[in-house]
Amino acid sequence: MKLSRIQYCYFAFFWIFLLVSSCSVEKNTGMSRNFHNMVSRYNIYFNGNESYKKSIKKIDRQFQDDFSKILPVFKYGNEEIANSIASDMDRVITKASKVIALHSITAKPDTKGKELSEKEKEFYDRSEFNDWVDDSYLLMGKAQTLKHDYFLAIKTFSYLNKEAQDKTVMYESLVWLSFVYNQQDEFEKSDKILVELTEDTEFPDELNSIFFAVYADYYLRQEIYPQALGMLEQALSFEKNKKREYRLTYILAQVQEKNGNEKQAYKLYAKVVRMNPPYDMTFNARIRQAESFDVTRENVSEIKKILRRMLRDEKNLEFQDQIYYAFGQIALKEQKRDEAIEYFKKSAGASIQNRKQKGISYLTIADLYFVSDDYVPAQAYYDSALMNLNSEYPGFEIIAGKAANLTQLVGNIQIIEREDSLQMLAAMTSTNRTAFIDQIIADLREEERIRLEKEAEGPYNQSDYYESERRINQQLNQTGKWYFYNPAVVDFGRNEFRKKWGDRELSDHWRRKNKSVSEMNIAEIVEGEEGFDANVQPEKEEDKYNRDYYMKPIPLTDSLMKVSDKRIENAMFAKASVYMSDLQDFPRAMQSFEELIDRYPNTDHLLSSYYYLYDLNTKTGNPGMSEFYKSQILEKFPQSEFGQVLGDPDYLRKRNEKEMEVYRLYEQAYIAYLNNQYDYVIRECDQAFDTYPDHELLPKFRLLKAYAIGSISDIRTFKIALQEVVEFSPDGEVKNRANELIVHFNTITPELKKEDEEIESKQIYQFLPEESHIVVLAVIKGPVDMNQLVFDLINFNFDQYPQTEFSTEKQIMENGIRLVTIKGTGNAEGAMTYYRALLKENNIAEDLKSADHKIFIISETNFDAFLKHGELSVYEIFFNENY
Repeated sequence: MKLSRIQYCYFAFFWIFLLVSSCSVEKNTGMSRNFHNMVSRYNIYFNGNESYKKSIKKIDRQFQDDFSKILPVFKYGNEEIANSIASDMDRVITKASKVIALHSITAKPDTKGKELSEKEKEFYDRSEFNDWVDDSYLLMGKAQTLKHDYFLAIKTFSYLNKEAQDKTVMYESLVWLSFVYNQQDEFEKSDKILVELTEDTEFPDELNSIFFAVYADYYLRQEIYPQALGMLEQALSFEKNKKREYRLTYILAQVQEKNGNEKQAYKLYAKVVRMNPPYDMTFNARIRQAESFDVTRENVSEIKKILRRMLRDEKNLEFQDQIYYAFGQIALKEQKRDEAIEYFKKSAGASIQNRKQKGISYLTIADLYFVSDDYVPAQAYYDSALMNLNSEYPGFEIIAGKAANLTQLVGNIQIIEREDSLQMLAAMTSTNRTAFIDQIIADLREEERIRLEKEAEGPYNQSDYYESERRINQQLNQTGKWYFYNPAVVDFGRNEFRKKWGDRELSDHWRRKNKSVSEMNIAEIVEGEEGFDANVQPEKEEDKYNRDYYMKPIPLTDSLMKVSDKRIENAMFAKASVYMSDLQDFPRAMQSFEELIDRYPNTDHLLSSYYYLYDLNTKTGNPGMSEFYKSQILEKFPQSEFGQVLGDPDYLRKRNEKEMEVYRLYEQAYIAYLNNQYDYVIRECDQAFDTYPDHELLPKFRLLKAYAIGSISDIRTFKIALQEVVEFSPDGEVKNRANELIVHFNTITPELKKEDEEIESKQIYQFLPEESHIVVLAVIKGPVDMNQLVFDLINFNFDQYPQTEFSTEKQIMENGIRLVTIKGTGNAEGAMTYYRALLKENNIAEDLKSADHKIFIISETNFDAFLKHGELSVYEIFFNENY
């Protein structure tokens, strides 16, 4: 019998139905297991795994290696890349979840009462019968890791560690769990897993590569480089993937170099080049190969030849900074420091987009100057390095600290050089001084001409010129040449001068605001107590080709010369202090303190300089000079702190014992207060006031005395005692506590507050009826349209006083009270007339009907006091009594 097409369809559907119904996950038969394994492997898991592999390739494409530091073993740590693949990983997780949710078989197979063999029992005892469920959990955990969902990844891998049927999957989950712990810097947890796996004899060989790579990552993240070496070598011995192989080889070379094994590093970098990796790795391997080159054993000309060829290659135009840096490193190994510095400068100048390399080049130059105690150029290059390196660069805070210390030092050196140069100019004859300044101007014009020519030659040469200019300036700074030959220092000096004194004509007593004032004390000039004239207009850009530009700061008067000397004296002391405390350069510190004393024997810093010289000579093993400065202190400053310390070995112990007396006194007074001995407390506190008038514990004594007074007196007396605490105590806990109590007493006894306000009103305000007065509308709280209020006031003025010109303004006090002021009402009598008329104005009353407000008049002098004081209730008392 021939079947129709419809009959065929019904027949096929019937068999598919039978197959699917017999393959339910609730049934565990050979057919159901094969069906769900097949669907899982070749459909759902396959698609998820393909998405995962595509994401790995996407990470490879997006990840940018920073070859200036040791490369990460894995590329999975970048947060931005993790975000970019998050949706892909979600798709992978969905696929893996689908296998687990729809195709997991946990039902036991039907044994039909048959006795099972050992192998069959082992199979029967399984908790999962779909072989791809474990793989799906593992895939899910990897996806969670790559999207940086570490919390869920840890849960997934931990679950597999306990439940996985497949031993290989179980071991791989532990390796990935260790990787996740590394990512989170939880190294103790990672170490525990890695050690256990190392000792596990059943660990599968196929996982050795990733295991040792994770172990290497564990050590590298902690910067434990010697142990990382062995793990990298082990990982490489098992690695079969070419990309992973050249990456691990490059990292191994970096670690060998870090451990000082430059010969091994050189060979490994050469091996990387032979592996033909991408160009960026090839290029950096060649550069690192050059930098790890052993100039004592190998032919250095050969490696230089390779670098020159790289320099000429157009592909390397943006990498020339790194090539020049490699030349510099070779020069350093050849003990050619100056040549190395020149190459590093070229490296910085050639950095087009690589700010990090520019920063590293500047940093290397700065370090070379610093270790040579050449601090002035070191400061400039540290400063440039910080401008190009970000805060995550290793040792950034140390670099910033060095730069800050050197900036202090250089600032003081420049002050000394500037003032010395200015004083030299002041000592010249007028003719010689003019000729000298004219020569400076001529030199500047020539420099400007050269600069413009260089700029016209193109950006690269312009960059090169600026590097040369920096070098020239710093050499001038170092050699102590004439201050005016360094325009940067000239500008520094002029700006410093103007910030303090403003623009001044050259004349004696130049510092006065008003020259009719009588002769001022020179000490005031030196200390700068008067300050500069606030009315000086902002300075205009001055012409550095004009003589006056250089003439103005020259100290041509006695008073200016003393100011200049004082600056030098203070800068010399500050310079010596930086050498001593910040740079730990004891020889230069001693030399600087001695130069200060020789130049200014009566310096204000004489005692401190003697003591530091005593201490520095003691530290550097020079007992003769140490004893000399000790004798100077004992002879000239016997009563000073230093003198007493040096003269009496027990001085500090005695001083500390005396210091403890005040604390014991307070403790005794406090215990007496707790025991209700209030009269005794008051006596002890008064004794403290007399014996320790400036001690930091005095505010606590005052508060304790106030407590004692409050315990035996009424609230009014207690409040007066607390007001004394507020008046004589600095801001802090004690003052705040006293204020809190005063506010509390004012709340529970309003009459006390009223008494205080009456006293305050008499102290703050004065009755000045003939002075111009202001009418004030004060809105304390509540809704008011302030613009409408002002509008209605202006209309009121036009209607009632058409011939009088008033000024109506809004303002807000610090306590939030909104004010409208009307000026132009005249003295107190005129203001009161206006005030009475205003109270009858309906529009104004309508504007203010929903607000808590006050209307009053006040003299201009009292208005200033009111704005400063801010308490409306205090002025209200004064207003009611006087108006």
